[in-house]
Amino acid sequence: MARVAKHRHAVDTGYARGEEPRARIVTAALKMFGERGFEAASTRDIATFAGVNAPALQYYFDNKEGLYLACVEHIVKHVWEYLGDSVAAAERAVAENRSDAELIDAYCTIQERQAHFMFTSDEAANWRLFMARLQSGEGPEAGFKCLTDRVATQMSKVVSAIVGRMLGRPPGDEETLVRTMMLSGQMHIFHFARRTVLAKLNWDTIDANRLALLKRVMRENTSVLLRAMTKLRDATPTVHSMQPKPIKKKTLASRH
Repeated sequence: MARVAKHRHAVDTGYARGEEPRARIVTAALKMFGERGFEAASTRDIATFAGVNAPALQYYFDNKEGLYLACVEHIVKHVWEYLGDSVAAAERAVAENRSDAELIDAYCTIQERQAHFMFTSDEAANWRLFMARLQSGEGPEAGFKCLTDRVATQMSKVVSAIVGRMLGRPPGDEETLVRTMMLSGQMHIFHFARRTVLAKLNWDTIDANRLALLKRVMRENTSVLLRAMTKLRDATPTVHSMQPKPIKKKTLASRH
């Protein structure tokens, strides 16, 4: 696997002072890999688009795969900058065995943050084709593994824990995971199939008002479905017994 030089600097070369040239190369690579795919995007074209000499790519990233992995690292960094707080809050809610209503709110908040990021961030818009190709199986396997290990696994862990709590099933249970993926995929069609969605809705773009509509409907859908899961849980004693039980404080009477 290629080594990614994350903070490489040149002192006596014409390539760099600081990280600005490296950032330009990553931005250019995200565009080229997205539009052409990993194999078809040449390092020479990426360098030209970034406004640097071709050897600069080797200096900063060693090779083409190293550059691809740097693109994935760039995405991971920005995703966590935007979503980290909401995910951490949901993790605390699960760990503290909060009420169903609080867990549902935590889940919906993560979804809303994701939606806001998808449709208001210029960065996310620039990644759309890159991410679609990565998800389809293009590009080095190491890139997909990095995204899975650094983002998808942690996100899945907390949202599946919430769904599992609603169902009274373990987070890693097959049905729990299926339901989680269905809930989490609600907004993806508006992002990855944007052209089709806009045509069907007769929208020219997704502006602030339309995004607010999407977020409101998504929260309503998610809340209704998660509350329905609690009814299934509570109607099935054997499943309900799997729920974490609140810790009861000992009274003076119980001690004697």
